[in-house]
Amino acid sequence: VVDIKGYGLDDYNRLLAVVNSGGRNINLEMIKQGMAEVYKGSPPKGFNTDIYKKAEKEAKDSLRGIWSQGNSYVSPGQWRSTQAED
Repeated sequence: VVDIKGYGLDDYNRLLAVVNSGGRNINLEMIKQGMAEVYKGSPPKGFNTDIYKKAEKEAKDSLRGIWSQGNSYVSPGQWRSTQAED
């Protein structure tokens, strides 16, 4: 069973949501493992990003997942902006 709690849409009409399954916050688990970044846009009103930012810092400091690339890592947003220039 998967529970999705939506918090509205971002500027590109994508749903901002927290996904839970088996009592676990999947968003947070992905960030902890270095398989996702914290959303860089404005968080929805009342949404606390502190636990996500802390988990991302720990993953970065431990060089887990995407962070294992060190300084050569390019976030999806950065990559998209370079593609627009081509």
